[in-house]
This record gives sequence, C-alpha cells and structure tokens, in this order.
Amino acid sequence: MRLTFWELSWDVMEPICFYVTSMYFMAGYAFFLRTKKEPSFEGFFESRFAAKQKRVMRARGFDLRRYEELRRACGVAAPPLQARTPCASAGAARESGHCHSYCHCH
Repeated sequence: MRLTFWELSWDVMEPICFYVTSMYFMAGYAFFLRTKKEPSFEGFFESRFAAKQKRVMRARGFDLRRYEELRRACGVAAPPLQARTPCASAGAARESGHCHSYCHCH
C-alpha cells in the first residue's frame, strides 16, 4: 500500500502485482500437477511430511513390507482411508476425534 500511494504510483505497481500474482498461481499449479494435492499449507505440509518420512525410513532401513506383514499377522486393521476434513468443518473433526491435520487441531 505504501509503495502504491506514497513511494510509487499504481502505474508502476500494477505490473509488479500482476507478475507476482501470476508467479504465485503458476507455482501453485505446478505443485498441484506434481503432487496431486491442493496448493495450500496443508497440502504442502502433507507432501513434505511424506517425503521426509520415506527418506528417514530408507535411511534407517525400515522394512515397510515386513511391517505390513506383521501388522496383518497380529490382526491390526489398516487405518481407514478417509477424506480430508476441510478447515471450515474442523470443529466437527476435532470433536469426533478424527483429526487428520496439524492445522485442524491447532
């Protein structure tokens, strides 16, 4: 706002705003194309968490296939694949105890 009304003018700031917004949109779209997740904090967080989890599991030699075999042998059911709860209804997710995201609980 200061740059628009005091330092510079709208004629200077308009193309700057246009290009900054366009770059933000392209970065979000590229993120979506690559990860198939929404370009939001939650989508980015989930993507980075999954990548780091895979990297740590590989570095420590964690055998995911063996873990799944042991889990099935012990009769522990796989966690249900539920849709993510949108932030608008985070209260219901918190009350039911089925919160899936850091941003929903905190």
